[in-house]
Amino acid sequence: MTMIHDGPRPEERHPGHVDGACGDPACAGVRDGRRRPGRPRSEAAERAILDAVLGLLSEGVPYGSLSMEQVATRAGVGKATVYRRWPNKESLVVDAMATLWQECPPPDLSDDRSTRDRIVEYLDTMAEIMHEDTAGLVYASVMAAAQLHPELVQMYQQVAIEPRRELLRMILRHGIAAGELRADLDVELGVRMFAGPIVHAMKSEHPGWPVDDAFVRALVDTLLEGIAAR
Repeated sequence: MTMIHDGPRPEERHPGHVDGACGDPACAGVRDGRRRPGRPRSEAAERAILDAVLGLLSEGVPYGSLSMEQVATRAGVGKATVYRRWPNKESLVVDAMATLWQECPPPDLSDDRSTRDRIVEYLDTMAEIMHEDTAGLVYASVMAAAQLHPELVQMYQQVAIEPRRELLRMILRHGIAAGELRADLDVELGVRMFAGPIVHAMKSEHPGWPVDDAFVRALVDTLLEGIAAR
């Protein structure tokens, strides 16, 4: 197994050097405290660790059974490398899951598209990401741990779910300001009305199947009948 590590520090490589006089280029700048530019190995190690977490969870390893040692072995790094970046398993798992949702782009509110079109685009992107194998399996694994590990789900909500919900809030607030939606619309209720049926359809009604485009558009059109400005 190939181990990914940050590499020894200059003082570890040459414990006897004085003021960088050992002649090794890696020790240059030790005297004045400068850091070497770039940490490509660190970045590779971090990505390997996050991928290892997602891989293990998606393969059915329960959150309660997942260990930092398992993650380190899967990532090909030392356990110290994992703990140097994450103090505990909970924070590591939440950060790994958050990477699954980074593909959700912020809405472009500068064009002349309708609020309806923006909501449809948002829900299409949401459904596409959730249908991706790893994202869907990891999401299911986290939800399965909800009763025994509620703190994990709370952190997941804060790190991965809330930022995406804020994008939908932005669309709804813009729709209100543009006069397309009712001025008295409860934005939080609107977010739940639009996003909830997508999650239910994907995780309860038809697990593993993509959401039909016609369903998304019918959902949006039906809900807009109730919240559109009159």
